Amino acid sequence: MAELCKILELWKRASAAGEEVCVATVTAVEGSSYRRPGARMLLTASGQRAGTISGGCLEAEVAKKAWWLTERDASVQRYSSFFDEDSDIPYGLGCGGAIRVLLERGEPAKQALGALRRSAEERTAQVVVANLGTNPGTELIVDQTGKEVWSREASETAQTLARKALRARASQWHADLFAEYIAPPPALFVFGAGDDAQPLVQLASELDWHVTVADGRSHLARAERFPQAAAVKLLAEALQEPAVGDAAVVMTHSYEQDREILRALLPRELRYLGVLGPRRRTEHLVHALAPELELSAQECLARLHAPVGLDLGGHAPAAIALSIVAELQAVFAGVATRKASATVPA
Repeated sequence: MAELCKILELWKRASAAGEEVCVATVTAVEGSSYRRPGARMLLTASGQRAGTISGGCLEAEVAKKAWWLTERDASVQRYSSFFDEDSDIPYGLGCGGAIRVLLERGEPAKQALGALRRSAEERTAQVVVANLGTNPGTELIVDQTGKEVWSREASETAQTLARKALRARASQWHADLFAEYIAPPPALFVFGAGDDAQPLVQLASELDWHVTVADGRSHLARAERFPQAAAVKLLAEALQEPAVGDAAVVMTHSYEQDREILRALLPRELRYLGVLGPRRRTEHLVHALAPELELSAQECLARLHAPVGLDLGGHAPAAIALSIVAELQAVFAGVATRKASATVPA
């Protein structure tokens, strides 16, 4: 189970049991750090926890002090990458920086967790504005339309900063305010439900991506074969869903199915459209499809990652899955990459 899913699952269990929780959120980084702003750890009154705010070195220290630090109100703490500044005991991170962590519980923590849930489950962007000054804690939450979802007497500055984060689709800081932009998880459509799709779905789900698996063969498109997927559907139903900003990988190993999928998806200009198999096979498909799509073969090929994945070496299903997920992650992050070789098997 991915980190965000673990946090939300633990929160739901604690809520059902009427158990209080405390949320630790990284709000700023000075220098280098293993985790970035927005990383969270959830603590329960019974001692359970989910999520991380460091490489594993700060979690126990934060969990030990969080409850008394938040006994009266939220608290903002600074943790050095090298030493606990209270005890001079080395944490061992060795990152050469420090992080600021917001600790809170009660209604503000509940509302912040609710924003995380909406982003993950309803796939809607959220902005959570936290005050890190003299009155610390979550101050304002707005949805992707700019509508106020919850407010703790939010200032005009907080509202302006939230709108700025929405426009930029990125977190913003101003003085003691941190406006965290929580994007919905990337949507990945895996077309092909063969055995080699299973490690791809597993890896993608570990990154908290929203994964849909589809195939025209009902004996393969079964939910029990892909327990980590958000949905498993037949091809005709799923082909209507991918939109601009989504990613899709075509790996049915069926020439007819691949042609049907590319006919539907090529005109949509997805964020990522990858095809498993040698490039010559994909070129053959594209040259057959281009005239009916009223696109040139060159335009079609420019919209494809073919062959799919980065050149990491290895041809086993798990290695191919890793190469695909690595390329997808690079595309989502806007990082330049080196393409896979054309020898990936069809």
